Amino acid sequence: MTPSQTPPLEQLELAITASGRRIAFSQLGDPQGKPIIYAHGFPSSRREAWLVHASACEAGARIISLDRPGYGDSDHAPGRLLSDWSDDVLCVADQLGLERFGLIGISGGGPYVLACAWRLAQAAPDSPQGRITACALVCPLGPIYRNEQLEQMHWAARLNLRIGQQPEWMSGLLFGSPTTALLEHWPALVENTRSLAAPPTDRSVLADPEIGAILNRTIADAMRNGAPGARRDLHLYMHDWDIPFEQIVLPISIWHGQADGTVPIEHGRWYAEQLPNASLTELPGEGHYSVPFRYSRQILSELMAQLP
Repeated sequence: MTPSQTPPLEQLELAITASGRRIAFSQLGDPQGKPIIYAHGFPSSRREAWLVHASACEAGARIISLDRPGYGDSDHAPGRLLSDWSDDVLCVADQLGLERFGLIGISGGGPYVLACAWRLAQAAPDSPQGRITACALVCPLGPIYRNEQLEQMHWAARLNLRIGQQPEWMSGLLFGSPTTALLEHWPALVENTRSLAAPPTDRSVLADPEIGAILNRTIADAMRNGAPGARRDLHLYMHDWDIPFEQIVLPISIWHGQADGTVPIEHGRWYAEQLPNASLTELPGEGHYSVPFRYSRQILSELMAQLP
């Protein structure tokens, strides 16, 4: 990645829900391209999509990246569920006049894309797809509320994630103001954590200062105002998602590195077995960061081939 690939300017846009809550989003890539709504990872923000801006321009994709509630510039939504994100997606899509669009979920954004694909299809029973025409999951986090998927993860990740099984007030103490303020102002402290279980391909990608700067900015966004979005995500990931995976008939492409040390390949394989219309592309030697950075052009091109 080179500096010229990073968007020089970003225009913050806001959509307002019926209750008055603000949803922050940015548009990247080709402004005349086919629309794809982007679900960022955990903890992160809409600015994560800066990393695919150049690939989106080349592929002709219009990326619309949303801050989930409590992240970045989006208002917090106490008590929200995974499936509630579909309401935010529709709010933004309606404001932009998008009749049909694709979805892409990176890492912890994967569960949100699946919840959205299922719920919007339920809202449009005459069409199994509704307004969503295709989905892509990139190194998606599996259902870690199930012990099988949780135990497949690195021990350090398991230790942190289990905090989400505790009452939310406890995570508020552990990730309270001192911790979040520290990470908001010095997000580079997370850099060593990213490399903890990273294969050589990930370490090579993370060594790029441009990529590191973008990732650090997303951490600062996520930690803003006490990290309410990240704390809610942690709780939601570790409790039953109430998603009937077998009912999601939308075509879903899954891309996962076989050497992923953050979200193991077993998670992608589990989804491929459970989702009735999913295809899994396993990438030998690739990790959690190298896949979205090195394969984004291919992922976006194949996703757009399924859009009208």
